[in-house]
Amino acid sequence: MTQIYDAIIIGAGVVGNSIAFHLAERGLKLLVIERKSVASGATGRSSGLIRMHYDLEIESRFAWVSFQYFINWRERVGGECGFIRTGFLEIEPRHHLDQLRGNVAMHQRMGINTSVISADDVRKLVPSFSTYDFDFAAYEPDSGYADPSLTANSFLNAAKACGATLLQDCAVKGIQISGGRVTGVQTTRGDFAAPIVVNAGGVWAGHIATMAGVEVPLSVWTHDVAFLHRPPAVGFHPALIDGSLNMYLRPEGSALTLAALKEGGMRGESPDEENERVAPDFLDHLIDKLCQRIPAMEEGGPHSTHVGRDGLTPDQRPVLAQAGPDGFYLACGFSGTGFKTSPAVGACMSELILEGRAQTIDISLFNLERFTRGELLKGDFDYGSVWK
Repeated sequence: MTQIYDAIIIGAGVVGNSIAFHLAERGLKLLVIERKSVASGATGRSSGLIRMHYDLEIESRFAWVSFQYFINWRERVGGECGFIRTGFLEIEPRHHLDQLRGNVAMHQRMGINTSVISADDVRKLVPSFSTYDFDFAAYEPDSGYADPSLTANSFLNAAKACGATLLQDCAVKGIQISGGRVTGVQTTRGDFAAPIVVNAGGVWAGHIATMAGVEVPLSVWTHDVAFLHRPPAVGFHPALIDGSLNMYLRPEGSALTLAALKEGGMRGESPDEENERVAPDFLDHLIDKLCQRIPAMEEGGPHSTHVGRDGLTPDQRPVLAQAGPDGFYLACGFSGTGFKTSPAVGACMSELILEGRAQTIDISLFNLERFTRGELLKGDFDYGSVWK
């Protein structure tokens, strides 16, 4: 006999589990389907930065709402998310100064604790940083990073406490549709019925969407990440997005630094690709840039590397919408920056599903049709593509 649910969530990453949590706490009987295991895709390889600095206002609003979850995790969700406050710096090249000031002003109007500080202020804050290539930076003292796998599992455990069911090692083979609306899914472990199906399938989301007759312009974006030993001479440093040197980094505990490049990532791999080797020139390129910003890192060295993959849209922003048959929803295409916004995404998607529109934040900009209309999302104070 086919098991019947109120809603089925495809994908047990942080976004799918956040949606499951928000729907389950509102009383829906849920099934979460995961082709491998919880957080085994993009979530498990996320760098976990928690910051509000974006050049698109709605993304900053998502991050700001989500930040309230991260700093009150036990009370709001339960369990742990591993949030560590380190502060956050956004460094941009000199020709982006007007954009930097405009974005910080936009963030301040939201209530975010952020400011523009001088290069001299940066050196006082982080004496190990070289500041030869910029005059000002944005600084968020309350930001930091969290543990993506811990966060995803906390969301899922809270959803299960409300009655949700998880089915792992279960791949979706088809979306069942009747009379113009979804009725369930076919999987490698049987058929399951529900009038609501949410596609939060990460790099597999495009393939899953075609099963419902929906085309999502999604490519697989592959990026390499390294953990490096941090010499004592470096000391503490905050989380950083470095638009001047096209890299980002954050501390990992007291002795390591996580770092990656914003450029050079491979695009167009199969979503089933599992190669874990970083590109041959990745470490040399990364360490060269890292030592330009933190010269004392020359005394460090590689600890480990890993490869992450996520779904990339043409404007590097997500799709959060109903699409195709009634009851079929998309929450995909986060383009490598979805972890920090996942709590707000879950809240908004639950509102869209149950009330017809999101109340927490208006997510209508993240519709699928923008791509066919050629209306790619761009901030008022645009820095250009996040990933080069």
